[in-house]
Amino acid sequence: MHGKAPLKNFNNMNSVSKEEIEKKASALWGKDLHQRPLSAPVHCDQLFEVFPFYFKSSLKGNFLEIGCGSGADLEVFLEIDSIKQITAIDLGENIDSLKTKFKNFTNIQIEKGNALDLPFSDNIFDTIYSFGIFHHTADPLKCFQESFRVLNKNGSMFLYLYSAHEKILFKRLGIILEKLIMKIFEFIPYKIQELFCILLSPICWLIFSIPSKLFFKFGAKEFSRKIPFYFGTNPFSLIQDLKDRLMSPINHRFTKIEIEKILKLLDFSYFEVVNNSAGLYIYAKK
Repeated sequence: MHGKAPLKNFNNMNSVSKEEIEKKASALWGKDLHQRPLSAPVHCDQLFEVFPFYFKSSLKGNFLEIGCGSGADLEVFLEIDSIKQITAIDLGENIDSLKTKFKNFTNIQIEKGNALDLPFSDNIFDTIYSFGIFHHTADPLKCFQESFRVLNKNGSMFLYLYSAHEKILFKRLGIILEKLIMKIFEFIPYKIQELFCILLSPICWLIFSIPSKLFFKFGAKEFSRKIPFYFGTNPFSLIQDLKDRLMSPINHRFTKIEIEKILKLLDFSYFEVVNNSAGLYIYAKK
């Protein structure tokens, strides 16, 4: 592996320490959003949609999910016969409830683990999957390096990451507002942050979700997907997403060019990065 110095340009440059980030991440996702199994939706279907051939053909052998959340994606992967062994890690207490839920399956191992320091030997996984994890860590580049390390030669990695949305004005304005609210949240107790997200949900639904649905109805389907919170279904359907973004200890955002540079520097033999209105979808082969 080479090119380590340039990768440092992407490291966490704010004042929040690694310990503070992991403590808040464990509280938000481990104790709150993902405490109940299947409390979050399935996400892997988005990778099936973006990389239909690569994703389906790569789900096999020894499989690792980094950040298994509420276990919704694990249920999908357990149904795939070509995956022989599943290992899933996460930081929080959600691990305990997932161990109980999947205790009758012999081909799955669930344990506490950190994307910044994967507790595995080199070159042992055929496929790595991680949806929305690296951008919430103190050092996303270390996550990439660790994933590359434990991935087998010719193994595949699939990721979703937050995009900088440098070409979508609505999204850019949303990111500015997101950063402002997150800065204010640093000085507000957890319960007050949560109440703010509950109250904000119907406002975002009214301002963004309803107009998006109207644009979609009248034929502007592509434009409708560029509007923030286009997926809102009712006034309080956005609470979990708002908590996930605004109460997060940190949100790194990347451009497509930055991710391609990382993958190239890490010596992946082949990769594709798709940047759309939802974010960055990544396929890389070692």
